[in-house]
Amino acid sequence: MTTSNKIETILVELDCILDTRLGTLAKMGVDTAVRALQNAYHTREHDVFEGVDTEEFKRAYRERNVETLQHSGLTLLSTMLRGLAQNLSEMAITRPYFDGVKIAVNTYPYQLNPELVEAIGKAVAVHVGSTAPVELVTISPQALTPTHVKANYAMLFMYDFQAWMEVHAQAFATTRLPDVSLIAPALYFGERPDQKTLQDLVRDAAHPFAAMTMLASGLVGLELIDIKYFSIIKPQDDATA
Repeated sequence: MTTSNKIETILVELDCILDTRLGTLAKMGVDTAVRALQNAYHTREHDVFEGVDTEEFKRAYRERNVETLQHSGLTLLSTMLRGLAQNLSEMAITRPYFDGVKIAVNTYPYQLNPELVEAIGKAVAVHVGSTAPVELVTISPQALTPTHVKANYAMLFMYDFQAWMEVHAQAFATTRLPDVSLIAPALYFGERPDQKTLQDLVRDAAHPFAAMTMLASGLVGLELIDIKYFSIIKPQDDATA
């Protein structure tokens, strides 16, 4: 009797592989992007930038397009994915129920022509290496239901995980994903607490990022990681990642 082993698929947003936040700022003005980079961009705790109206930035980011991609550089996550794919592929050798790993890049919301799809696919494949095949998909947040995730993906890389979970709040009541890893940046997507409030929260309960992880634990395996992985590569990071 033969058994059908499983290919574990990692779904990663194109917005995680390319720094489209910086690309959005660059579309607003090169000086705007440079100023952001010079003001602790790689250690930020929320997407609020000096001299930029936050609502204007959010609107520009919602309207991101192929031109935004042209202004966006690779993030450190592109390097991280290579190591992750290699580790998972090595695990497959010793686990008889696990055949390997595949990277699915979600290009939503971009309207890409076939030539650009092919070019992006090849570029990602170069950075991931030969250990994992790469495919490009287009799935809206609404279509990425918990049921769909459970049936297709072992791991998700998302920039704004909170927005996605809010869209599917009702669905999570019946379909939970404790075995799916959801990797996202440690950012405040709402208002960042002031220093005193933050100190009080840490003293009385836990750091808000730790609290987010704990609250989500019954729904999905949320892990918040350093924002530098979702930001444009710095030369020293590229050399040591």
